[in-house]
Amino acid sequence: MAQRRQEIEAFVRHLVVEVEAAEAAGMTSPQAIADHFNAKGVTTRKGRRWTGATVAKFLSSPVTKRYRSGGKPTNVPIAGLKQRNRSRPS
Repeated sequence: MAQRRQEIEAFVRHLVVEVEAAEAAGMTSPQAIADHFNAKGVTTRKGRRWTGATVAKFLSSPVTKRYRSGGKPTNVPIAGLKQRNRSRPS
């Protein structure tokens, strides 16, 4: 079980590097990042092609947020992602 978790975390770290490189190149929408992954031959963990929806889901996952920007979650909104309102009504 620990080995599988390490493999998943290594996969996530690799994808985060790819996402941040894509964002630095101006690709901010989930679909643009998916197109970038597919052009480079980067597949999902199951070996499938990326879609905008799978990238959006990946970007919003807690594990991904943990590894973004050197392990610090970012508050930068990603184009196309719905931001949850975490404030509570008074």
